[in-house]
Amino acid sequence: MTAITKADLKGKNILFIAYFYPPVDSTGVPGAMRTVKFIRNMTNGSFHVLTTPPRVDEKSSALGHLSLPVNGEKIYRINAWDIFKLLLAFRQTLKSLLRRKTPDSDASTKPTSDPFKSGSRNEDSPGVLQRFKDFIYNACYFPDQAGPWILPAIKKGRNLIKKEKIDVIFATGSPWSGLIAGYYLSKLTRKPLIVDFRDPWMNNPFHHSKGKLLDGISAKLERKVIAHASAVSLNTIALYDDFVRRYPFVSENKFFVLPNGFDEIDFQDIEPQNTHEPSNAITICHTGFLYGVRDPSVLLEAIKSANVAIGDQGPRIRFQQVGQVSLDYDIEQRYADMIENGSLVLDPPTSYKECLQILKNSDWVANIQPNTNTQIPSKLYDYLALRKPIINITPQSGALGRLVKAKGLGELFDFNEVDALTNRLIEISQNHSEWNNFSGYNSRADFLCSKITEDLANRINSISSS
Repeated sequence: MTAITKADLKGKNILFIAYFYPPVDSTGVPGAMRTVKFIRNMTNGSFHVLTTPPRVDEKSSALGHLSLPVNGEKIYRINAWDIFKLLLAFRQTLKSLLRRKTPDSDASTKPTSDPFKSGSRNEDSPGVLQRFKDFIYNACYFPDQAGPWILPAIKKGRNLIKKEKIDVIFATGSPWSGLIAGYYLSKLTRKPLIVDFRDPWMNNPFHHSKGKLLDGISAKLERKVIAHASAVSLNTIALYDDFVRRYPFVSENKFFVLPNGFDEIDFQDIEPQNTHEPSNAITICHTGFLYGVRDPSVLLEAIKSANVAIGDQGPRIRFQQVGQVSLDYDIEQRYADMIENGSLVLDPPTSYKECLQILKNSDWVANIQPNTNTQIPSKLYDYLALRKPIINITPQSGALGRLVKAKGLGELFDFNEVDALTNRLIEISQNHSEWNNFSGYNSRADFLCSKITEDLANRINSISSS
């Protein structure tokens, strides 16, 4: 492996505000790894990470292979101030006190309903109390579930910035609470701020409304954060285009693309293993959560049809899913026949490192991405690092589809192209030997984290010296 040149920070002290940082469970892996990769690929600087307490122990962490610190960073773990839990505790105390009243106590003093109990209803105004309860809950967890972390993060961060002589604040989201914390810390300390969008805040296809009022406040907060920040990084070109279009009053020079990528060091000990699997099967593997519109049915139906056509004339196709599945249907029931004949394998979630090993042992890998205009699944970069041929099931008009076409990153099928995908799977079975020596896509080097981090370091050096 060639030596990796790290990005030079020229002696700068950086505060990373990252809600996710190892150890984490599987849901926190993409966010945590993005920050880890940036820190790991920088040199000649001082790194400080403001994050949350571990939700799992190191042995249970999906990133258990990492040893902290990864590059001498100091890690500060701050607990949230959960107001909603305090309200629930107050409610329980109040109910206990009311129970102690004598039976002949004035009935008018007794609460007629519980505004914090799900499903509460007022007979005169149906749903009013439930809507009130929902508003209180959403306000306590605003702009997202990490909302209770904002104030303690600001309190701790302000002291850190002064004590450690921080030069630049780098806040990554989602959750957006981290960007809000970074915004207020920058305002309070007058330190330059870089806000990093790993996903869209507004226009997010997976957004769950908190009501017109709070959604409106979120939009104003995003606008304030962007207007104040010295630089705004976006992880896809499509997201960059969206921000430039929505914020014409902001100089385009403030926005820059900071894509996800891969570190060679994460893959240096991932080698194919003899798993004693039958040689007459071609395994297409997907790791990660399958849910809602991230539905593998098009691939499963194509595999089923392809295997009928292949018969005994070549290796059969099978799909291996590693991770949680929560679809609008019961996958084990609908595809029981495929599970029985071995063309569908459902494995439980496992660590990031073990997922990489499973992917390395597979023949092909799969991306299953709905029509997101600005989002690209982070697993794509693991696939590129592992030099595996990729089947992308996603609309051509989405961010992933456009990237696949522009960079030549594998096969591309929409969710309604069952027949086309079936025919391609048959061809893969017939010409399987041609793929045995697949060495990766030509544009693979464009996604090396060492190169990507240089762009971040250049921004940090530029805004801290201006």
